[in-house]
Amino acid sequence: MRKFVCVLAAALAGVAAADPYGICAHVGGHEFATREKAFALMKEAGIGYVRADFAWDGIQRNAESWNYERLDALMASVEAAQMRILPILDYNASFANPAWRHVDLWLRYVSNTVSRYQARIPVWEVWNEQDINQFWKDPNPTNYLALLKPTYAMVKAVNPRLQVAVGGYAGIPLDYIEELYKLGGKDCFDIMNIHPYSHPTPPEADLEQRVHGLRQVMEKYGDAKKPIWVTELGWPTQKQRLAVPGMLRGAFAQLKKDPAAKWRVLAVCDPHLPAGACVSQGGLEDELQQPVRRVTFDELLAALDADPPDAVVLPVNESFPADERIVRYVRDGGVLVSIGGMPFYYGWTRDPSGAWRQDKSVRTGDYLAQLRIDGEAWWYKRGYAIPEKMTVSGFGKDITCERFLRPSTAMKQGDSFIPLMSGVKDGYNGVGAAIIKYGSDMKGAVVVSALRESGMRGSTEDEQARLNTRANLMLLQMGIAQIFNYEFHAPESDDLDQESHFGIVHKDLSPKPAFHAYKTLTTQRPKDAAAVDAPWQSVDGALYFPQWKTPDGKQGGAIWAYKRKGNAKLTFASPRIKLTSYLGAEIKGDWRGSTCTLPLDDAPVYFSGGALVSAEL
Repeated sequence: MRKFVCVLAAALAGVAAADPYGICAHVGGHEFATREKAFALMKEAGIGYVRADFAWDGIQRNAESWNYERLDALMASVEAAQMRILPILDYNASFANPAWRHVDLWLRYVSNTVSRYQARIPVWEVWNEQDINQFWKDPNPTNYLALLKPTYAMVKAVNPRLQVAVGGYAGIPLDYIEELYKLGGKDCFDIMNIHPYSHPTPPEADLEQRVHGLRQVMEKYGDAKKPIWVTELGWPTQKQRLAVPGMLRGAFAQLKKDPAAKWRVLAVCDPHLPAGACVSQGGLEDELQQPVRRVTFDELLAALDADPPDAVVLPVNESFPADERIVRYVRDGGVLVSIGGMPFYYGWTRDPSGAWRQDKSVRTGDYLAQLRIDGEAWWYKRGYAIPEKMTVSGFGKDITCERFLRPSTAMKQGDSFIPLMSGVKDGYNGVGAAIIKYGSDMKGAVVVSALRESGMRGSTEDEQARLNTRANLMLLQMGIAQIFNYEFHAPESDDLDQESHFGIVHKDLSPKPAFHAYKTLTTQRPKDAAAVDAPWQSVDGALYFPQWKTPDGKQGGAIWAYKRKGNAKLTFASPRIKLTSYLGAEIKGDWRGSTCTLPLDDAPVYFSGGALVSAEL
């Protein structure tokens, strides 16, 4: 195992936020009735700040009527819980749509609302995710600035001490943000605001680089001193199952001589692949009703050489190992499964260092031709029209499909194309999933589905707890002043829809592991803690170890491994160190004086009572 030692400095820097721990909740909307129970649970978790809509159409049903009854009740509940609220001034009213074209009416709403609560609410956010179509039709920095600039002036006219947060951007859209700066937007907000979602990708993959890119843009326009807030971030826990339960099981039954027989199945899950590309093992085993073994690209190819399995399930992000052994495996009788989009679209090969990388030089059409598969979508240039979307049916389910399959002209006598999910729209016969069964010079089969398998890319509840915790720790170490996790209450109305499953408590308000993880975070890293200005990750990116110090001199931190795990040798400045899991359980470790040997993976371990001096993995 490769080894490194990182010696840490002892300098301190940064000013801790008054209370950086926040959460998003629809407590002014469909969660209004349960708000007091929710606030009690938030307080238990150490959350002191809640972000919620103060939507225009909820206050004004028409141009002359005003109703603040619900918001008044909400404010009373927030204050009774001794919490703070970040209100979002947002969305169009039925009589003023779009708002930026009705600025005079919008400003009446802003003036009335801010004036009513200005003594109780210090920061006001202007819109939400204005850079995407879902929340702003035809997003445009010019049009947003037409709303933001007079809103900023109005808020300051009500009370110059109030602060204005730019609307939380979906992601970190640097082009949009830079254009707003070019238009003069710098003087129209006090707080930069982003929603740096990356699910299913983990935060270690690019969160730090993306925030750094934002800071570079802010510095370029003389705005580096403004605080950056993250007002949405999280990982959803939608159910991990195939979009069409029973489809893969049914396909296997058609291919087995004995449908009840158990096959030896390998599923590709390579660490070089982006998170979410690995098929959910639990979901796949539930579907096939038998064990499935995960393997890396290298392990798969070795198995194909030595002891080929009955079936191989490829990654669910249209990736595949661009190796002739894949074709040979099918030719010799193996069953290859490609689900989750256009088949054999992204070829992966080893780079000069030996690591697997997506290789743009791979001609995916070569593999489609060899396996006698043809895929198509509306953007393909065909001699006929292909719907952008249409419904395909099978196995008792109707589902929307955007990519389609058809028999290849390379098919030979004895080969067969067997549709599994199909439909018709405007004269187009669309197949969303099929079996290509060979009976010619090739003897195996390919089970291929162009359906997008979002359910197979969700996080488990335990993974959500780990991911949320690591993202929070990283952002705090990067100096992010305020973080609002998305979201508190999961509506759980659709088991496959990610929007139903971001919450850290269930529909019935019972806690998920992410709730307990947040409670542990706020306990282990107190709200008044400041980040230690020292190296906080290893050079090779395998270890993360942010540290902090409270005003009374107490030191602590957290450590976890990324992409690889193993026994870590940790040396502290003191032998009196307490170790705690990310869920709050005490951890012992193997101690020799001030040095502890501890198994590490991607589950953060907190330490308190002293500084981490060095780490080896």
